[in-house]
Amino acid sequence: MSGRWLPGGVRSCMVGWIVLVGCFGSLASAGEQRLELEQIFSGSRYASPLPEDLRWLPDGRRFLSLRNDGQRRWLIEEDAASGAQRRIVDWKAMQAVLDARRPTRPQPPARGAVNAARRWRSRRALSPDGRLLVGLHRGDLYALDLTTGEVRYLTDDPEPEFFPTFSPSGHTLAFVRNRALHLLTLDDGHLRRLSPPLPEGVAQGLPDWVYEEELDMERAFWWSPDSSRIALIEFDTRQEGVFPILDPFDLYAAAEKQRYPKAGTANPSVRLVVFDVATGHPTPIDTGGGGEFYVYRAGWTSDGSGLWYQWLDRHQTRRELRLADPRSGKVRTLAAETDPRWVNDLGAPVFLRDGRFLRLSEADGWRHLYLHAADGSLLARLTHGKWEVRRLYGVDSRGLRALIQGNPGDPRRRELLAVPLEGGEPIRLGAAGGSHEMLLAPGGAWYLETASSLRRPPRLALFDDQGRLRRVVEDGTIEALEELALGEIESLTLEAADGTRLYANVLYPPDFDPSHRYPALQYVYGGPGVQLVVDRWGGSRLLFFHYLAQHGIVVLWLDNRGTPGRGREFERAIDRQLGKIELADQLVGAAYLRSQPWIDAGRMAVYGGSYGGTMTLTALFKAPEVFRAGIAYAPVTDWRLYDTVYTERYMDLPDENRKGYEQGAVLNFAGDLEGRLLLFHGTMDNNVHLYHSLRLIDRLVRAGKDFEVMFYPGVRHGIRVDPDVRLDFHRRKAAFLFRELLPKP
Repeated sequence: MSGRWLPGGVRSCMVGWIVLVGCFGSLASAGEQRLELEQIFSGSRYASPLPEDLRWLPDGRRFLSLRNDGQRRWLIEEDAASGAQRRIVDWKAMQAVLDARRPTRPQPPARGAVNAARRWRSRRALSPDGRLLVGLHRGDLYALDLTTGEVRYLTDDPEPEFFPTFSPSGHTLAFVRNRALHLLTLDDGHLRRLSPPLPEGVAQGLPDWVYEEELDMERAFWWSPDSSRIALIEFDTRQEGVFPILDPFDLYAAAEKQRYPKAGTANPSVRLVVFDVATGHPTPIDTGGGGEFYVYRAGWTSDGSGLWYQWLDRHQTRRELRLADPRSGKVRTLAAETDPRWVNDLGAPVFLRDGRFLRLSEADGWRHLYLHAADGSLLARLTHGKWEVRRLYGVDSRGLRALIQGNPGDPRRRELLAVPLEGGEPIRLGAAGGSHEMLLAPGGAWYLETASSLRRPPRLALFDDQGRLRRVVEDGTIEALEELALGEIESLTLEAADGTRLYANVLYPPDFDPSHRYPALQYVYGGPGVQLVVDRWGGSRLLFFHYLAQHGIVVLWLDNRGTPGRGREFERAIDRQLGKIELADQLVGAAYLRSQPWIDAGRMAVYGGSYGGTMTLTALFKAPEVFRAGIAYAPVTDWRLYDTVYTERYMDLPDENRKGYEQGAVLNFAGDLEGRLLLFHGTMDNNVHLYHSLRLIDRLVRAGKDFEVMFYPGVRHGIRVDPDVRLDFHRRKAAFLFRELLPKP
């Protein structure tokens, strides 16, 4: 039986070692219009109309959002029960007022500032009474009165402030300035430091870069429920190496000095301390000696009697949830998880009012939800089976059910589920299929759901905690998409060499004719923590693939072993050998394409960024007979040059795995390049430093290889902020692929 796609429908069929399991859809339409890159990456024609910056007010009955009405961008308050809306302020007009009050204070440059740390540091904060919204503008903190719409500055200092956080009482605002925690009393404007001045290289409440980037640490201080104490982590970075990042727009290319621990080198040492807010008296928490561990997330129990924190050994083979007495500093372990390969970060626990707590664990090989007593003893495993809980949101308004996101039945889906704490099967909330995200209201009575699929852009809807749809907040329809000529996306199930099932998607040209032979592009990420083959809307990246398909290029993307959502063994297959298993599985996808009569096997390319850039180079260097061309953006070319937390988790320390590091360093194989290579990198990338590409270029030059390269001045690891750079990036990629893959006119 043939495995071809046929017009008019999609079938399930067996093709030797390949099973075609249906079609996700992807807006295949009868429209005739063609996509233009300017419309995808510079305009708003295909942008999602969903509100931005959604957040619940502390009362759990109202939520805020930023919305465009075609002319202005408004901050809107909406009542969950009635749907009544109130315009609070014209956001751009408010920013203009703030600009006028700080005319000489420069706004921090937005160029290339796509870094999770920067977003977290400037996140706005709501007062507990829901009256004030505090944010950062021109480096100073401002307060917007949500009742009157009036705005005022709270601080006036050349040093920027980060992480504004209200005390639970609402009387005090904590924030970090110049590496130290400061407290601002809102009633009288009194400002003070929480502790004495710190030595250079020591910071309180401000996570080190590697903690922000690799351990998802948003801030490093936490108010106690009664506002009398603050727990914080102190980072001593003086033993860390300093990496200079040159600013090409400065007259003398001033160096940004970044503390960056590379694999096998010194990490920052950390201390967890509880401060009495009134007296400033510190109580150190006993976390153990030395710097060979991570303390990366903390919080308070519901009654404030205990401080929980997460501890991880440097080799990341043991993770503990610990509980500290904030008065004595003594510690006990509530729960622990070990794995000789590595343990994943599974997010924060949720403590219930009665002291019990919920947490995620991979103890049985799959990520599931567990309920523990206050003393840490296990009460119940609440979910089970060969599927995974992807997120734990909290509990419903009655405290009877945990609210989670999981993938039961199909790892390509993301469904919302309610799990009874007293036992029983999970109950699906809302529709099946697709991908669903939850923004849970304080108190758990309501949630906002963002739902999408490959077929449909995101929709925003309001539900109660029983999963009943109350109303659609924003339908999410993008009418311009219906005018486009878009091809089908077919879902595939393939088999790895060891029989492991692999999932992939194939996008066909809208006028696909199985009697023709098409070139193909294989898009790859392949690294830990990222799953590409998911039934959700792909935004501008998916539209770029449709743009290529409209020009006659078939596009495939596949999730290899090592990616998440498929259980511990599927993910741990890459342990100590990054690049090996991933390439073998990606070549299964390439072999499928090459076996099809409608694919020209001599015209195949591979493309990816970051880890996907590394995989692109791996494929070009180690499988030159498969790919004639490749595009790599910001690739890691030698794992010894990347950071401790990420690299050592999967590869151990360099001295412990010399062979793995040598084989995983793609620059060692640069001399094997045969196809065409286009390399991109941002010059101020503070994640994968520019010298990854510079060292690769040196090897390519010395091997006498031809290649193309484009550096983006001042750009960091992502290119999403600067629209000019973003458009240029995609224009160059498309031109390269058209030149290398399409028949010459």
